[in-house]
Amino acid sequence: MVTPEAAINNSTPSKKKRTYQLSAFRFPYYTLADSVAAAKAVHDRGGGLATRDQLAAFLDYSSTNNGAYLNRVAAAKLFGLIISEGSQFRFTPRAAAILMPSYPEDAQRALAEAFLDVPLFKAVYEECKGQQLPNEFGLKNLLRLKFSVGQSVVDTAVRTLMSSAEDAGFFATRGSRTHLIMPAVAPAALPPERSTEDTDNSTEADVHGGGGGGNNYIPPPQSREELQNSYVATLIELLREKGKQGEVDAELMTRIEKLLALA
Repeated sequence: MVTPEAAINNSTPSKKKRTYQLSAFRFPYYTLADSVAAAKAVHDRGGGLATRDQLAAFLDYSSTNNGAYLNRVAAAKLFGLIISEGSQFRFTPRAAAILMPSYPEDAQRALAEAFLDVPLFKAVYEECKGQQLPNEFGLKNLLRLKFSVGQSVVDTAVRTLMSSAEDAGFFATRGSRTHLIMPAVAPAALPPERSTEDTDNSTEADVHGGGGGGNNYIPPPQSREELQNSYVATLIELLREKGKQGEVDAELMTRIEKLLALA
């Protein structure tokens, strides 16, 4: 799993000028770790918002017309870690879950979601689920022949796919880059069930944590459903703010619809 510190030091900008999409399935030219670092720069140095010029400066690019900078921004947006708001970029709730998780499992879940939000990565995951990945030569052929990745960019597609899968924890289960396996995310811990007798005999002091007894009731942490509802509420509020500014974010609306369908 990628950490903020590792993300900052894992950037590998290319010196070649590239076109972002030469495939039937979109994919980034920078890794998930690179994109986490870009989102972290927006949060830490911009306070959650950054203009195009500011973000270029934060990431040490000479200008906003720099091809590497444009690809870096496109990657962070494709992973759902920053969004455009007019002439600015905003840090997203997903990026917040990775860099400032309320619970340890939040970061792992958000990283996996970011990886699977990339159309090419999701397609390869579905194609190879439960099977051993082809070797590098076979994987390149798979991307070219089945997913129409251009010959000139297939090396980049393989590099960002494999590195991002590792960043997101898809190789953690086996400890090797042989299988894409959804990382295990532990459910939120729940307290042991209390008997009816315990509930009936509890005092007000027990419920609120007072008294000297050793069986004081401790309120349970939020369940996964409650956390998901809170996340959806955050996204809806973000959508409303964009609506006030006259913007329509179809991608954000689709994400909210998907989350609501899972509820």
